[in-house]
Amino acid sequence: MLASGASWLAGQLKTAAGSTVVYVRGNHAVEVTATIGSSAFEAANQSGVVERWESRDFLIATSDLPFGDPVQGDKIVEQINGVSVTYAVSTPRGVPPWHYADGFRLIVRVHTTQSDSGVTYIATEGGDLLIA
Repeated sequence: MLASGASWLAGQLKTAAGSTVVYVRGNHAVEVTATIGSSAFEAANQSGVVERWESRDFLIATSDLPFGDPVQGDKIVEQINGVSVTYAVSTPRGVPPWHYADGFRLIVRVHTTQSDSGVTYIATEGGDLLIA
């Protein structure tokens, strides 16, 4: 009964808050419905510098994943105010690029970063932004 309720709830999320995006792997592209979210990660690198990483997340029904599990380098294209914005599936070292967003494995949370901006910012411990 719980699995049935979780499935219904996942469908409601998709219907109420979903947006159509294009999921791309290599030369193949498929439209899917995703709910938009975000995640923030902080970790000290080998030099002891704390790196902050913010991800734009796409929550996609597991059954809608067009190419199986998401992998680093896949792309998701979202229309924002009529402009196509491309995000690459990626995360900081040691963090998987996706995880299940629910206990029934009905939805995956795919972590991405904008890949078409041409600029990467790194925040220092003092809050200063550096361009990488």
